[in-house]
Amino acid sequence: MVVFPVPFHCAGVVGDRGGGAVHEVHESIPLSPLLRRSTAALCVVLGIVMVIVCGFAAIVERDPAGYVGAVLSAILSFGLAAYMWKVCVIITTDAERVTIALSPGLRQVFRWDEVVSATPVHIGMGSGIGYRMTGPGMRAILASPGDGVRFRLHDGREISVATDRRDELIELARRRAPDLQ
Repeated sequence: MVVFPVPFHCAGVVGDRGGGAVHEVHESIPLSPLLRRSTAALCVVLGIVMVIVCGFAAIVERDPAGYVGAVLSAILSFGLAAYMWKVCVIITTDAERVTIALSPGLRQVFRWDEVVSATPVHIGMGSGIGYRMTGPGMRAILASPGDGVRFRLHDGREISVATDRRDELIELARRRAPDLQ
């Protein structure tokens, strides 16, 4: 078993998850600090604007629905800001599978024996931040653009992830995936 030392900025677990299966954590990649602050600030500012607009409409129209809209706008915007503050990509591997998660949220799980190739790629900003479906069966999961790995699977799916430890992940794939090209 290989465990990569990683300073965690987000949730991550190394250890027994029941049944004696120890998982290796490859990397936890948070959003860049500038992007995290700017997206959280944008959510808060939009929330404040919506609260003011809904509150003003409630006062002028004397409609209690405006107050409900103001409260819901505040909850939604601050909840989205909190989500953007915590979002990160966590790459977890064990002897049988790879999990690439946009945490908290979506994830892709595949077995090492499904991997046909693991190739180095550069994922640019055009791919966007987060979980992207870039074509039929093609996924990109990233917290910040840069060097990454594209896994091609037997069923034709391609899963790309940006990681600073691209070479280590490719080397791990070479050792674990029996059909790697």
